[in-house]
Amino acid sequence: GQIFQWDFVHGLLESAIYGGRIDNPSDLRILSSYLEQFFSARLLSSSLSGGQRRSKGGGRIFPSQISLPNSCSIMDYRSVVENLPEDDRPAFFGLPANIERSSQRIISSQVISQLRVLSRSVATGSRFDRELWSNGLSPVLNLWKKLNQGSTLIHQKVEPPTEGQKSPILSFIALEQFNAIRLVQSIHQSLAALSKVIRGTQLLTPDVQKLATALLNQETVNLAMPGS
Repeated sequence: GQIFQWDFVHGLLESAIYGGRIDNPSDLRILSSYLEQFFSARLLSSSLSGGQRRSKGGGRIFPSQISLPNSCSIMDYRSVVENLPEDDRPAFFGLPANIERSSQRIISSQVISQLRVLSRSVATGSRFDRELWSNGLSPVLNLWKKLNQGSTLIHQKVEPPTEGQKSPILSFIALEQFNAIRLVQSIHQSLAALSKVIRGTQLLTPDVQKLATALLNQETVNLAMPGS
């Protein structure tokens, strides 16, 4: 009979359909392993009956819960797929049963961490409390002050890079430097305003209120660039 192009199928699934979405080398190796295991001539060999194909080592390629039909009808195989349970059982992937417990522990830890964030009072930064703001935000303000000691970036005058005078690479680097300096200056202006409000030398504004609320809840906030 005609030789099926399994390499073509492997390449299509590994490099285009699924592999193009994977950026973790370990996950990509797992995908490659599954493709070699389940997309091969030996899996569909008609020399073994009942659909219970076995690997070279004697073990089942498919778990005992899944039985492949001994036919060439696509409807028979579609019926097998449609009758699979909704949950992805570890045995379906050749994994031990206790791996599900590890997965549940990881998911539980993530849920607990998210609940702790949600449990923080929404009103933490919704009203001005000088003592609360000072205790909660002083570490951030002091760290920013320490990071900028000896630096001239926060007061440096920068102009947008001009076009047509440099190579594309140098133009890109100049633009990145310009945007980075503007970002540092924007952060400095926002934190400086917040510091003045806490010290009582400046009135509270909606922007400072929004910034304080975000920082007290360990969140980020969009900052308006200087001159934008």
